[in-house]
Amino acid sequence: MIPGSVRAKIITNSTVVLLILTLATLYTGLASSVLARSVEVLFRNNLVMEELKDSLANTEASLSQYLTNKGSDSLRQYIRDSTLLAEQVRKLDRTTRPDETVLLQRTVGGLMDRFLVDAEGSVEAKRGRDVAAYAERFEQAETSADLARELIGRIESAFMADSLNAFTEYNSRISATLASNAAMVIAATLLSLTIMVRYAYKVTEPLSRLAEAARAVGRGEYDHELPAFQADDEIATTASAFTSMVRNVQVAFDELRSKAEIEKTLMAERVRVLDMDHKLKAAELLALQTQINPHFLFNTLSAGQQLAMSEDADRTGEFLENLAAFIRYALRSPSRSVLVRDEMECTQRYVWLLQLRFGERCSFDIKIDEDVLDVHTPALIIQPLVENAVTHGLRNRECGGMVTVRARREPGSIRISVADSGDGMNEAEIERAFAESSGGDVEREGGIGLRNVIRRVDLATAGVGRVEIASVAGMGTTVSVLLPLEEVAS
Repeated sequence: MIPGSVRAKIITNSTVVLLILTLATLYTGLASSVLARSVEVLFRNNLVMEELKDSLANTEASLSQYLTNKGSDSLRQYIRDSTLLAEQVRKLDRTTRPDETVLLQRTVGGLMDRFLVDAEGSVEAKRGRDVAAYAERFEQAETSADLARELIGRIESAFMADSLNAFTEYNSRISATLASNAAMVIAATLLSLTIMVRYAYKVTEPLSRLAEAARAVGRGEYDHELPAFQADDEIATTASAFTSMVRNVQVAFDELRSKAEIEKTLMAERVRVLDMDHKLKAAELLALQTQINPHFLFNTLSAGQQLAMSEDADRTGEFLENLAAFIRYALRSPSRSVLVRDEMECTQRYVWLLQLRFGERCSFDIKIDEDVLDVHTPALIIQPLVENAVTHGLRNRECGGMVTVRARREPGSIRISVADSGDGMNEAEIERAFAESSGGDVEREGGIGLRNVIRRVDLATAGVGRVEIASVAGMGTTVSVLLPLEEVAS
């Protein structure tokens, strides 16, 4: 801190004022604290006596209730009340001092101890069915309790008298303390006013000129000049820095304009890149959707031709109707979302075609909860999984197998699962499926439908949805698609 500067002057004057106010406040606080503690002790003693009387009354009541009814509930209540009373008795001041209230507390403590002993004796006699003994011990306990209450009343009277005397002394002393504190505050206020008036003009006048210059710059008047300052303090330094800042404003504006043009160009380029990325994802979805297994179409059409030759035209018409509906559904826009109801209708048509082709070799069990039928989902995610289960999961099973399709709602999502009873997948095959779906350079060996679904779920839900694969060798594979409701709900 530089001597003679504005900061030094303000700090020095403020320190004097704060010191006076601090001394006055400390004096008042300490005096009030000492007085309040003395009064608090007396009132706290009264509270202890009051709690002791309440505990004694509760203990007597629960003891009488037990001796009358001899119930387990009343015995437990007596034990709780007597335990609390014993704890409060231990808080009494039993020191040896020539003080009337202390002597009374010692006497009360002895009476309370005697009461608890007689009360416990009456309980034991009651439990032993000794009527004369528990009646005698109960009467002795009541006598001790009455004497204790009488002494507690005398103690409370003594505490109350001491409290009133202490409060009277506190009231008289606090008035004197407040008067002296008021005098100190008035003196500090007058001194601070004198000091502030003396330096107010010296500080505010150059600051006013600096503020006027700042307002002029705010209006765009960069040629406004500040008058020279005679003092060598912080205000003069600020004025000099302000002048330098004004000279640099124009240069800064030019740089900002240049940066704004660059940012505008970069933003346009970013928008173009985002548009290209969007179109790339749409093209990738279209490419994934067009990967329909040509062998399936060929074999199915062959089966339809054979069927037309060996059966009536009605069944062939049904076959062609299902096939056309399936192809029409599969070749619609790839970026759409559909209802689970529509997705399951497509899957059931596909299953009909498979059963036509394989007969009883493959069995299908499809159960969809009603509350997910009208939920939106990416198109063509169930049929490819069913196709994958039949062509890969059951291809080595001569006797065929079972394919199970389930869809249900879970907290915050829906789960669609397709399970087969085929040979299963090992860890390497599962890892390969996920790697190929993310675009890794892994040799593709079947399972195009599975990779298709993984990629479509990732793209359609922006990475929020996921595909899970659980498989046990020789016992089949379960592929589950989890779609968050906030992403797929209509």
